Amino acid sequence: MKRPRHTARQTAAFYPPPSPAPVRLSRCRLLIVIDNRPIKNAVWADFHAARKRVEKAARDLHRHEQTDTPAFNSWLHGTFPQLVTALRELSAEVERKGRNVEQAQYAAAMSGRSVKKIWREHREYEADPEAYERAHPQPEPAADDSRQPHGDPTQPDEPDDEFEDFFKGLFGDEGDDGASPFGGRRRSNRAPAEQIEAKELYRRLVQHLHPDRGGEWTPAREQLWHEVQQAWAARDADWLARLEIEWETANDTVSPDSSIGRLRRAIAELDAASRDTERKLRDYRKMPAWRFSLAENKRPQLLRNLEAGLRGDYERLKRHLAYLNETIAAWEAPASTPHRQRRGRR
Repeated sequence: MKRPRHTARQTAAFYPPPSPAPVRLSRCRLLIVIDNRPIKNAVWADFHAARKRVEKAARDLHRHEQTDTPAFNSWLHGTFPQLVTALRELSAEVERKGRNVEQAQYAAAMSGRSVKKIWREHREYEADPEAYERAHPQPEPAADDSRQPHGDPTQPDEPDDEFEDFFKGLFGDEGDDGASPFGGRRRSNRAPAEQIEAKELYRRLVQHLHPDRGGEWTPAREQLWHEVQQAWAARDADWLARLEIEWETANDTVSPDSSIGRLRRAIAELDAASRDTERKLRDYRKMPAWRFSLAENKRPQLLRNLEAGLRGDYERLKRHLAYLNETIAAWEAPASTPHRQRRGRR
């Protein structure tokens, strides 16, 4: 009897191939080499483009601050010497009297007293501060009073019912350290995150520029040091970032060999520097000194506009000073006799 013949496909179906032998895992580890040069080159290109934009804007900024503004001020004082002097003196008088009037009105509103009495005491204090303090002795604080006496430099001033307790801080001139004429200190309107960023930038700049760190103390380095202090006093992180970028650009601290993280951080600093530069340039473009050294053909038109503007400011300040003088004269005028008393004397 003949056995049935099967095709190759039928044979494979009836007789499946044996399962493969298990693969033995080797103890060797696979090493993958990653080349980050394309990524670093792309980041370096972004950094280079951002730095070029900042450098161009910084040139315009420095030209205005270091060239155009001094040249414009010199030309202005030489062209309108008498008008500029009169305007400066009038502006100082208006500012002084306006500040005193506003603060007297504020003191009257806070204490509930008559503004005329407050102004009279203010004039007495201006004439002789020691005599005024003797005539108005400060009361001793109670034993259970947790507040410090007025004038303690370790504690902020707190308003109370006595005029003299906040009179000194109220009518005193505002200092350069940010103290408010109403006592205490100004609060920064910057967000906490911006203040922290400004603090980190300031620390890095101080480490780079401090005289004890070594290096030649050049006029440019001294100028940058003073500008860093001004930016830190304003808690302006963008301004500090621009100063750090200028220092790093001058000293070539960022290069194509820097890490990707350092390059990305430098790009973020460049963006902050660009914001600060553009914000200042927007304000500078509105000033008459903008591109003063590059536009000599526009001097006649600038001369006419400035003369009209200065004379208009002078007239406006004169009107405001007249209003302040009338207000002060009304406060200093003697009290009028009541109508009934006048009739009785007759």
